Amino acid sequence: MFTVKVNIDPVVLLLQEKLDRLKDREYLLRPVAFDVIDLMHKRIHIDGDGSDGAPIGTYSKGYMRRRLKFKRGPAIAPVIVSLTRQLENDYSVIATDQGYGIGFKNPYNHKKARWVEEIKDRIIFDLSEQEQTYALNKINKLVTEALNL
Repeated sequence: MFTVKVNIDPVVLLLQEKLDRLKDREYLLRPVAFDVIDLMHKRIHIDGDGSDGAPIGTYSKGYMRRRLKFKRGPAIAPVIVSLTRQLENDYSVIATDQGYGIGFKNPYNHKKARWVEEIKDRIIFDLSEQEQTYALNKINKLVTEALNL
């Protein structure tokens, strides 16, 4: 007869710590949301692209004159959904009960964003395919790091 000694308790404890880290929305979801909002800001407010990756459109000549008064671009510019910067500055990472989301703190800016989408007949403020892929890759990377795989 022989005796087998195992150290299962420390192993179980280590696994539990790793799993607890994955439940932590600060570890997993918050950094993803902040990275994705940066990508969205560039796409919407610098490149002027909708969620499908195509340009949102161009401004009318009348509206371009108004934009020039605010020093918001050259005489011909793609739509970048920003005039006074209130809308783009309000677009934020927001903590929720389930984790983190991206949206507007001010309901008026949410209405403005939907109005722009309606007027331009484009989806602008949803994640693009590239942003979704980035988020999934980032989550996979964080899970791998948490589990030390």
